[in-house]
Amino acid sequence: MSESSGVTLAVLGCGTMASAILAGLLDADVVRPDGVVATAASQASRERIRSQLGVRVCDDNAAACAGAKVVLLGVKPHLALPVLREARLGPDTVLVSIAAGVPTTALHQARQAGPVVRVMPNTPASVGRGVFIVSPARGAEQAADEVAATLERVGDVVQVPEHLHDAATAVSGSGPAYIFLVAEAMMDAAVGLGVPRAQASELVIGTLSGSAELLRQGQHPAALRNQVTSPGGTTAAALDELEAHGLRTAFFRAMQACCDKARSMGDRFE
Repeated sequence: MSESSGVTLAVLGCGTMASAILAGLLDADVVRPDGVVATAASQASRERIRSQLGVRVCDDNAAACAGAKVVLLGVKPHLALPVLREARLGPDTVLVSIAAGVPTTALHQARQAGPVVRVMPNTPASVGRGVFIVSPARGAEQAADEVAATLERVGDVVQVPEHLHDAATAVSGSGPAYIFLVAEAMMDAAVGLGVPRAQASELVIGTLSGSAELLRQGQHPAALRNQVTSPGGTTAAALDELEAHGLRTAFFRAMQACCDKARSMGDRFE
C-alpha cells in the first residue's frame, strides 16, 4: 500500500487497534502519512491521531473513503454496519474489517458490492511484531492474499477460514493481554521475594523475549521446557505448583470464554 502506486488508505474509527496497525504500516513505509485519511468521533481523538501519526483526519466517513483503494474499518462492532453504509464504498475498494464478531456476510450486505476481508490484529503491530488473522469473504480470496502480503511487512500473518476466525482471535487477538498479565504476576512475585521493582521488570521482560526467540526456532514448547527442568530441581518445584493450581485449565477456559464471546457478538448479525 504505497502512495507511489496510487493506493490510498482510509481508516474509519482510528482507535487503539487501528492506530496500532496504522503505526506499523507507517513505520514500515508501507503507506505515507499524506496517503492516509483517518476518522474519529471526537475532536480530541482526531487531534491525538494527527499529532501522533501525522496523517490527515476528519469526521466524515464518506469523505474519507472518497478515492481510497483500501478502507480499514476499525469502529466498535455495533457501529460497523451503520458506518459502512454511511461510507458508501465503491465496488473496487477493498474493505478490511477488524470489528470483532462481525461476519463477512453482514459486512458484504452493508457495502452491497466489493471484496471484504476480515482481519484480527494484535497490538504488537505498532512495533512491527503483530500477528494478523486474515479471513476472506467468499470470492475475496485474491484481495485477502494482497492484504496478507501487505500485513506481512509489519508482522506475522495466518490465513484461516472464517469459521475459525473467532477461535484464532482467542489465541493472538487477545493473547497479548494474557502475556502482559503473566508478566505482571511474575514481576509482582519477584518483588515479593525481595527483588527491586526495576530489576524485576528487567528480568521478566528479558526472560519473555528470549523465550519467544527460542520458540521461533521451531522446537516444541514441551522440549524447551524439559531443557530447563532438572528432575527434583527448582524449576520442577515451580512447575508443580503451577500445574496444581490448574494453569492449563485456566488458559483453556479463558480462551474458550474469549471465543464464545466473539461468536455471541456475531450472532446478532445472523
